[in-house]
Parts: sequence; structure tokens; C-alpha cells
Amino acid sequence: MLRVSKLRGEVLTALNRVEEAKAALEAAQEVATAQGARPKTWRIAVDLGKLFQGQARHDEAERAFSAARILIEELAVNIPGELLRDNFLRQATAMLPRTRPLSQGHGMKQAFGGLTEREREVAALIAQGKSNQAIADGLVVTKRTVETHISNILFKLGCASRTQIAVWAVETGLLEKSE
Repeated sequence: MLRVSKLRGEVLTALNRVEEAKAALEAAQEVATAQGARPKTWRIAVDLGKLFQGQARHDEAERAFSAARILIEELAVNIPGELLRDNFLRQATAMLPRTRPLSQGHGMKQAFGGLTEREREVAALIAQGKSNQAIADGLVVTKRTVETHISNILFKLGCASRTQIAVWAVETGLLEKSE
């Protein structure tokens, strides 16, 4: 079943039947995970990454490739002998696309829920108990701009209130970084 699902996903990908390919590969991944077939799981993750990459779904592709990298590294730890381990790592990582190092700004954005630098600043000020007007005055922007930032923060973090933003800022250490 696992091998057939994976093969079906690869064929559907080649035929550019994206949603069917995604469903088949995800089904194969579920079976591989349930069976503990980690060597198959990372290869399926690579296939999913390539499928997403071909559709310019870059975030999904990067998540799939990242999952594959993690599995590859975990599997490599259990390979006896440095030569075999190095060979496995070289061959397996060759199947993955080369990654560009993240810019500092992009890395920070990924680390903090997709928030821009200004949104992180506003979130930290909310955690300090500042009102919208006080935030606007401190950042030298309009109150409406602050409201827009807060709306974006609420959406990106899936929060429903300023209190949840404040809790998130404290839990992620954002408040400490801004002080």
C-alpha cells in the first residue's frame, strides 16, 4: 500500500494533477509514519516538497524539505561507521534543493509568527501595557496605523485580543528583546 501510494503520487505529479498527487503523497506519508517507515517518510517529504515547489508554494515546499532534512539527520545518527553515515548524508541531501541562507530579517520574521519588524515592535509595546495612542506617539505614526498593525498581528497570530498578543510576546521572549 505504501509503495503504491508513493508511486501514484509521483505519477500524478508528473501528469501535473497537483491536488490528486498531494492527496496520494500525504496518504503515503501517513502510512509510512504509522508503520514507522522513516526511510520512506523522508523520501515522500522530498516528493511533496518538489510538488509544492513546482506550484510556487514556497512555504509549503520549505516545510516539506525541512521535515525531510530532520528525518535524514535523525536516521544518520543510527548508521554505524563514519564512512557509511557520511555517504548516506551526502546522497540523501543531494536529493534536496540547495537552500539559501535566510536574511536576518526573514529569519526573524519566521521566528516570530511571520510578523514584520514593526509588528513585533507594536506587539512588544502592547505587552508593556501601552495604549494605541501611546504606541502611535512613541513610534511617530498615526493611531490608525497602529490599529492596522494590531489587526495584522491578530490575524497572523490567530489571536482574538490584545491580551493574547501580550501573552504571546512574553512567551516568545519578544518583550525581553525589545527592552
